[in-house]
Amino acid sequence: MLDGNKVTDINKISEYGKAKGFLLAKRYGLPTYSNFYIVENEKDLNELLIKFDSQNKFCMRSDTKIGNIPIGVGGRNGDRETIYEYLREIEQKSKELHTKGVAIIYWNNGRFCSTFETDGCFYLDFVTGKKLNIDYIGKGWDGSVLSHGTACHESYSIPWEDILFFSNKNRLQYRQKIIGNQQYNEQRRLRINEIHKRFNLSIEQCEKAIPETYLGINIDYFKQVINQVIVPMYDAPELQRYYKEYIPIAQIENGKILVPEVILPTRLKSKDIGESYEER
Repeated sequence: MLDGNKVTDINKISEYGKAKGFLLAKRYGLPTYSNFYIVENEKDLNELLIKFDSQNKFCMRSDTKIGNIPIGVGGRNGDRETIYEYLREIEQKSKELHTKGVAIIYWNNGRFCSTFETDGCFYLDFVTGKKLNIDYIGKGWDGSVLSHGTACHESYSIPWEDILFFSNKNRLQYRQKIIGNQQYNEQRRLRINEIHKRFNLSIEQCEKAIPETYLGINIDYFKQVINQVIVPMYDAPELQRYYKEYIPIAQIENGKILVPEVILPTRLKSKDIGESYEER
């Protein structure tokens, strides 16, 4: 088991894509989880559960070493029983894809937010020296849909020289697209069905989690992401020296910004969101 707070584990942790992204978020002082652990097998998991014997809730994601194909096991929250089921699912997918997947177990003093309980998410694509592209998804969705390019509600493009002057007062001049009512209703229907199947919730519960209309970006959250993520990431000389692109994902959980990772080009995928936007 690898520990995100152990200096001696850093080199091995950096071999994994999402885990390395967490280390970057921590390195630049972004608001992120307290810590995480990389679990390879049930022996590691037993050790972790003994370490946190009074903890019952956990946040889990799958990961692979940089360069390997992702195993496609989506992140979720769970308890001491479902965490074993999650690890077995990773092991099964690893066999099918002839790769080696691991579980990342996040530690945040027991405070975790289900993916459908988020208040939105920002995908902040810094193209070094050129521009900042922002994709945003609203309440009830999480960052995975933005990183996979399956849905988006608003997008912005800010020239590099304007980033430090970007604010709520002038943001509309940089907005490229916003979702229309018809497209939002279709995305909402699909999201409700997904939550219903994935979390075994009633349709009524799922409908309450997803607003009937698109609410737009909350001003307070927007200010948080500018001050706590965009400004520190704009001033990131080490990243800019080696990478042409880097992407912090900033989710709003329990009223605050949380950055699970900073995606580097080794984890980037092309995004195709079809015609889910309307020009405005």
